[in-house]
Amino acid sequence: RVSLVRAEQLGMRTSRISSWSRSRSFIYAVRATAIVIAILIVNALISNIITDDILQQNSALRVEDICPSRQRYILRDELGSNSNDTHRGISSFAVVLTVNSGFWDFFVNWDNHFQDRVVNKSDELLLVIIAQDADIYDKLKTWPKPKASRTIIIPVYDLTKGSSASARAEDYDSVGYKSLVSSRATYLLNVMCSIQGGKPNKGDDDLVILYSDIDTVWLKDPFPYIQTKLFGSNNNDTDMQHRPNYDILAAVDDDEYNNVSPYYCTGYLVIAQTPASIAFLSLWEEELISNPQLNQPVFNTLLRSPKIPGIRHGDLGQTEFPPGRLYFDEWAKGSREVEKRKKMETMVVHNNYIVGHDAKRKRFQEHGLWMNNKRQL
Repeated sequence: RVSLVRAEQLGMRTSRISSWSRSRSFIYAVRATAIVIAILIVNALISNIITDDILQQNSALRVEDICPSRQRYILRDELGSNSNDTHRGISSFAVVLTVNSGFWDFFVNWDNHFQDRVVNKSDELLLVIIAQDADIYDKLKTWPKPKASRTIIIPVYDLTKGSSASARAEDYDSVGYKSLVSSRATYLLNVMCSIQGGKPNKGDDDLVILYSDIDTVWLKDPFPYIQTKLFGSNNNDTDMQHRPNYDILAAVDDDEYNNVSPYYCTGYLVIAQTPASIAFLSLWEEELISNPQLNQPVFNTLLRSPKIPGIRHGDLGQTEFPPGRLYFDEWAKGSREVEKRKKMETMVVHNNYIVGHDAKRKRFQEHGLWMNNKRQL
């Protein structure tokens, strides 16, 4: 009996010691894990700061090399003089379009939606319309400019070897189409470098370029969403951080394509004025000039390449900025309620995943998105 009691006592003590030991081990393990996590976070922060500082220093030198070259300062006088009539200087957002004669009716449609949904709410926008041929330039000069935004019409046809780019409504992937879209990086870089000399981090007046294809329709004002995504809260100015979270934001065509995820669309881009974005635009331009091509594949490849380490890129939500395959096709395959809910959240729809001027126009008409009757062609 004594041995049994003793054994039970010893067993109880052993159990208690074992339990205590396990508790201590668990506490040590938790503490060790917390320390490791803290070290990883600190290292990541330090690494990001160092990488960003190096990128700032190296890119700052590159910006000085990039922006003064070739014809880019041709745009500066007109952009600069246009910005002098406001106390804030250069607008926070510059909406950039490229237009040729073949898609004049699509510009009219785009502009009608833009004026209804955006212009009446935003009086600090700078609208830069790039005219790609002489006829479209003449039309645009007589086109009523939006009253609530400052508009600049820039002829670029005389900057390309003294000749005009194609004035036709070129089909996707055609030689003429590739020639047109291969100039996109050049135009965006010209605008970026012509404002403030391409020098970023000037505070409230830093430039953010929003490039939009004209086969898009703006159903809602996208700027609150973009501002929140880029800078943080948009409730009031005190909540906004001046340094952007991203160098480049883009709409998404596919969740994954050619082993790239997500696969960005170059038909709707948000580009902050940062050293990394300017360096990227320069590389993108070099690739397109050396080999005129579809600008989207090389855009996606360069963003993931080691040529610009630390560039911060992100996506614009597919529900808010859907490609044509979703908005016009796939959403309609589900229930009517789901389709209606998603379209209620849409801000900008892109009429892509369809080839041809007439096919695009017919699709807009069938979905009630063609507004050419409001203002005469």
